[in-house]
Order: sequence, then C-alpha cells, then structure tokens
Amino acid sequence: MNGEFSTEKALRIYPSNDQVTKHNDAVLQHFRRIAISRIKTQDQLVDATLTRNSEALDMSKIIPTDINKTGGLPAELEIFVGAKVMLRSNIDVKKGLVNGAIGFITEIHWSNFRRAQMYEQDIPSVTVNFGNNGVHRIEPISVQFPAKRRYGTAERRMLPLILSWAATTHKMQGSTVDYAVIYIGRKLFAAGQAYVALSRVKSLDGLLIEELDCSKLTGKVPCNKEALEEVDRMRNYRPPSVS
Repeated sequence: MNGEFSTEKALRIYPSNDQVTKHNDAVLQHFRRIAISRIKTQDQLVDATLTRNSEALDMSKIIPTDINKTGGLPAELEIFVGAKVMLRSNIDVKKGLVNGAIGFITEIHWSNFRRAQMYEQDIPSVTVNFGNNGVHRIEPISVQFPAKRRYGTAERRMLPLILSWAATTHKMQGSTVDYAVIYIGRKLFAAGQAYVALSRVKSLDGLLIEELDCSKLTGKVPCNKEALEEVDRMRNYRPPSVS
C-alpha cells in the first residue's frame, strides 16, 4: 500500500499476537539490506531462593518467555534508524512517553562514544521521534519480576521498546493514531474487539479495513451481554425526584 496507508505510516491493528508478529517479521525482512543491530537482554537473579550459585544457572530456563511477565521488556530486539517502535513502559507521563506510544528511531547511541555495536548484549540508547509528543532519547531500563520454578526474583535490563508496524487491539486500548489498517475478519475472538479497533483511528479518512467479516459486527461475538444489560439499565434509569 502507498500514501497514507503505507507500511511506514499506517499502523496495522490485529486481534492476535500471532498476526502482529507475522506482520512485523515480514516488514523487518524488507529492511535486511540496511544495517540492523540485534541486541539481547541482560538478565540476572537478584535473590536466588533455591540456589547459591546463580552464575551456574541457565537463565533461559528460568526467565519467563511471555513479555507481559518480564515487565514488558523483550528478550531481544532488532533496531535500526527508521524502525517503527512502541514504548512498553511509562517513562514520562507528562511528556506523553507512556506504554503504547509509537514513534520512529532517528538515532542510535552506543556506549563510550562508539559508532557501532561490539557484541549482542551491548545495549544502546536511542532517539525516537514520537510525533506530536516530540523527540526523546530513550535509555535502557531495569525491571524486576518473578523467575520461573520458584527461583526468586529476576532482573532484566533492556530498551523498553518493541518493533511496532503492527499491534494488537488489546495493546492499543486507550491510544489513537492518525492512520490505521484494521483487521475485522474471521479471527476476531472477543466481544468488543471490532469496536475497540475501529475507535483507535481519529477520523474515517484515516481508516482502511484489511479484511471484513460482517458476521463479526452483527453476530455473536461483537457485544458483551453484561455490557448490553448495563447500557439498558442506564437508559431506563430514572433518578429519584427531589422534593
């Protein structure tokens, strides 16, 4: 797609993580001809409860693989100038640097004033253009979370970013974008997904539907029964008269 709905400009919104990963991976392949840096997280145990020799542990076996269980920080990230990224942590709410903010990497800053990466666990800071929220330098952060198999508390240091040419409907709740390509096909699986996805766009001019299954808008999936009952209750509510 070209123009306002090009991959670089418009966000793809899908119901499932699998669809998001597939799209982001496909877009990333188109950038393989340029310099891409793969960075890996720095993980450690901070209070190993089941062992005294934490250095001998295979960290990959005790660190959760679900990004939602690691403070939003990915195990690895491929970055380059021009990459579209999403913040996974609240950095500065007043400046709009919140979980879900989307922007483009404009510069990569390696440690010790180096111009290139030396090893995969060399984590840089990056400058990101967040559009109306300005241009900001994003530094690596450290978060703590429970390790698997009752090994205590783990700590991960990483850039609080993920690639984001596409995002899930769930992740986009509370956010709006100027342009989006939205999936409303057969893979919608939860009540309200279509509404949430469509309402992420600021205007109809910024909306393009990639796949449309009308049954998802009129059938069993789109509405939550309890929500409808509550709406009816509020519509029929009559406040007591004040005498």
